[in-house]
Amino acid sequence: MQLKRDEGGVRRRLIAASCALLSASAGRAQEAPSTGMERALSDWSLDSALAYYHEDGRVQVIEPVVSVTKAYGDGASAGLNLTFDALSGASPNGASPSRMPQTFASPSGKSLTGGKHNYTTAPGDLPEDPHYSDLRAALGADWTLPLERLLTASFGAKLSYEDDFYSGSANASIARDFNQKNTTVSFGASYEADSLHPIGGTPVPLSNYALFEKTGNQNKDGAGLLLSLTQVMSRNWLSEVNFSLDRFTGYLNDPYKIISVIDASGDVRGYVYENRPDSRTRKSVYLDNRVAWERSSAGLSLRYMADDWGVHSETAQLHLQWWIGERDKYVRPTLRWYRQTAANFYTPWLLDFTAPGLSSASSDSRLAALQALTYGLKYGIKLRDKLGRESSEFNVRIEYYQQTQENGIPGPGALRGLDLYPDLKAILVQIGFSY
Repeated sequence: MQLKRDEGGVRRRLIAASCALLSASAGRAQEAPSTGMERALSDWSLDSALAYYHEDGRVQVIEPVVSVTKAYGDGASAGLNLTFDALSGASPNGASPSRMPQTFASPSGKSLTGGKHNYTTAPGDLPEDPHYSDLRAALGADWTLPLERLLTASFGAKLSYEDDFYSGSANASIARDFNQKNTTVSFGASYEADSLHPIGGTPVPLSNYALFEKTGNQNKDGAGLLLSLTQVMSRNWLSEVNFSLDRFTGYLNDPYKIISVIDASGDVRGYVYENRPDSRTRKSVYLDNRVAWERSSAGLSLRYMADDWGVHSETAQLHLQWWIGERDKYVRPTLRWYRQTAANFYTPWLLDFTAPGLSSASSDSRLAALQALTYGLKYGIKLRDKLGRESSEFNVRIEYYQQTQENGIPGPGALRGLDLYPDLKAILVQIGFSY
């Protein structure tokens, strides 16, 4: 997981849920291709989407995604996917609102006075960097290979580039069918290596923000394991359960986040850079059930995650789908609920620059106790070729996201009456095409 100065956790989860990839591939025609070109293309499939994500008063994102897959006669397949992100807008810097104006510098700044990209937050407002922008490109590849009739191996790799972040990852898994192919057990492993090059340098953890103490580039890496069981329960019912474990070590801070230092009266005395533990281990269990009827289907998934930072989260997602007309159109409403506890080092502010025994602290709202709801609706239509075959699909999805922070600490003195924990609202619109 990359930790950046945007609200990346929210944005990437929402876009990934929408574009990940474009869940439904187009149905393949049963008739034999009639021309040489059709025969040449019959083993290829294309999934693509263009997503626009907008947070109320904050970050906006435009993200195109394209995936191409080639199927081979022996059951093997190979695919390539390309993702591009363009982000801009305002991003919270971690400081608390105040009764007084607050002045901050851009990440590349070296002073709080006279800087070209300094910005001032009005009294009562949540401090946000209005100059935020970023570009991201990612290229991935995957390969599935049947080893024997009931055994399949899969491999994948991905490279990602941003102005201040480079990442490379690889994964491999093996799946075995049992019970006349009604049961599948799979096991996978993954590894990720990241190199962070924060704009303006890496801040010294918990150092005084006004001093702009910076160091060089940083690294982190992670490894994960996944065990999965998929079972055909009946002709209409498919169930899956998986268990995952991953661990990241190295530089896990967000180099652009700071924490307000206040006195007993609630007045801001300064700021320090955040600091997080240098390792994080997460465990999760996921259950998914899908049921289909003649003209409708439903899916319910549940997920529980716990880590050694004290974060525990629960996720529940329900979607329904109805076919319309001659089963060439469908609508799919979706409801997703998410809740998490706060990290054990989360704090909205500090009361002392040098609190005794303080080793880790962050005011990042992504690590706070929060609850979120996502409402979505997707409409899809099958497109017929000149022979009347349903060979492609066009779809549109709209999602609305609302996040509320829970168990916020009341502000002392001058902070009373201020909106210290504003809600986050966002909308996502996606247009997709598959062939």
